[in-house]
Amino acid sequence: MGKYLIGIDVGTTGTKAMILDKKGQIYGKGYGEYPCNYPSPNWVEQDVDLLVEETFKACKQAVTSSGLDPKEIEAVGFSCQRATFTLVDNNNQAIDNIFYGWQDNRGAEILEEAMALVDPDTFFRSTGMPMAPTFTFIKLLWLIKKRPELYEKAKYVAMMPEYIQYCFGADDFYCEVTNACTSGYLNPNTMDWADNIIDAFGFDKTKFPKLVKPGDIVGKVTPTTAEKTGLAVGTLLVAGSGDQQCAAIGAGVIEDGYASLTLGTAGLLVVGTKNLVLEDVPGVMATSSASLGLYNLEGIQLGAASSYRWARDELAEIEVAFGKKTGLDPYEVMDYHIQKSPVGSKGIVFMPFLTGSGYPYWNPEAKGIFAGLTFAHSKSDMIRSVMEGIALESKDMYETMKKSGLLLKQLAITGGATKSAAWRQIIADMFGVPIRKLEIPDATIVGAAVIAGVGAGWFNNVTEGVNSMVRYLETIEPVPENVKKYNDIYDIYKNLYSALNDNCIYSQFAKLK
Repeated sequence: MGKYLIGIDVGTTGTKAMILDKKGQIYGKGYGEYPCNYPSPNWVEQDVDLLVEETFKACKQAVTSSGLDPKEIEAVGFSCQRATFTLVDNNNQAIDNIFYGWQDNRGAEILEEAMALVDPDTFFRSTGMPMAPTFTFIKLLWLIKKRPELYEKAKYVAMMPEYIQYCFGADDFYCEVTNACTSGYLNPNTMDWADNIIDAFGFDKTKFPKLVKPGDIVGKVTPTTAEKTGLAVGTLLVAGSGDQQCAAIGAGVIEDGYASLTLGTAGLLVVGTKNLVLEDVPGVMATSSASLGLYNLEGIQLGAASSYRWARDELAEIEVAFGKKTGLDPYEVMDYHIQKSPVGSKGIVFMPFLTGSGYPYWNPEAKGIFAGLTFAHSKSDMIRSVMEGIALESKDMYETMKKSGLLLKQLAITGGATKSAAWRQIIADMFGVPIRKLEIPDATIVGAAVIAGVGAGWFNNVTEGVNSMVRYLETIEPVPENVKKYNDIYDIYKNLYSALNDNCIYSQFAKLK
């Protein structure tokens, strides 16, 4: 048995690779970068060949930087962008060299047609996905309607992991079932294709690759791939999971009530649950965890830490200039303001919908608002209120999920925003549960490596792998009086949203130029 695993995370703008041992110690890293292409409004595509080439490059960098004998690397685990796919021809090549990205919204123009074929409630109960342009089904339906010759030519509709695995040496295309949860045509309760949805949309099920489970071995590195990646011939290729499921595994979400909160460009709250009753959680994204038998309830906030970056750019010009002069990160300087302002920002409530709202409202017209301003408020209060407002949106997702009976036991945090000690405490107080900071923030890669370890026989299951490879730096306990204050502020936040939305204020804003 080899001593090391490699996790590969094929992200939206780049691929990261990392070599780890059984205890989660890092031995090598690599990175490859590629752009998104925007050939028409609402279209987001990627160059398949370039993405694969850069993924090979990231892998080779990780192997080279480690200084290890490649033969000691036992297995490769994959994490990939979800809902992204390509059409594959009879020669197993990507037709037109295009990945249709998860951000691609071309399907929005036929969404009403899709809703006429399947009503949104039936769709959600059958797939666990809201009926939105993000997911694979609507882009595929668009291709069938607008480019039928491409669909007819396709041997497979291959989601990104299937194609990447094949390029690494898999003997065929295999669809990893938990990643396929975001296709919009797989049922998370049965872990099989949602035949009623497939039939309603007229999809040809023979074009979907064979389903496999996370941890299944799908092939071995070939001599050709070994040259490109630096891996040894015969290294095991293990089906991983979708990027967010891998991130949850890498953050230790392996039990009912365990959760992870990622605050980056967007925000994502993932809560593990043993019982999936879709009727209880409308609007959420419900996926299977890579730890089979556990489900993930996923809520997304569209702005998240991007709202705080806006605050940096528009409210903290002096702090940015000071940071450039002294070499300090401007966000560290902004933490000074957070400490100057008390819990609750002296009564300012910030609504963080600078790019609309995600779950639970899914309201593209929602707008950002500072509410409660008086002459007594300072810039420090405004900056703190932005940080608190982002955490209020996170809390709102959890409070909505709680209606299904779900309760948090622990929350691990990832993403750039969590570097701030002030923000970590705000999150702990907002949720009222202990917050755990990860030793390795790249939770997605760690999750992929854990699943690779299961496939290689290192671990009997994902839970065993997490207990071995995932470690935490610190635990932040909530402060009871702060928890109470944030619960009161949360009530104001909810009432504000309802008042603005119910009275069509957001719609009126949308009409202003």
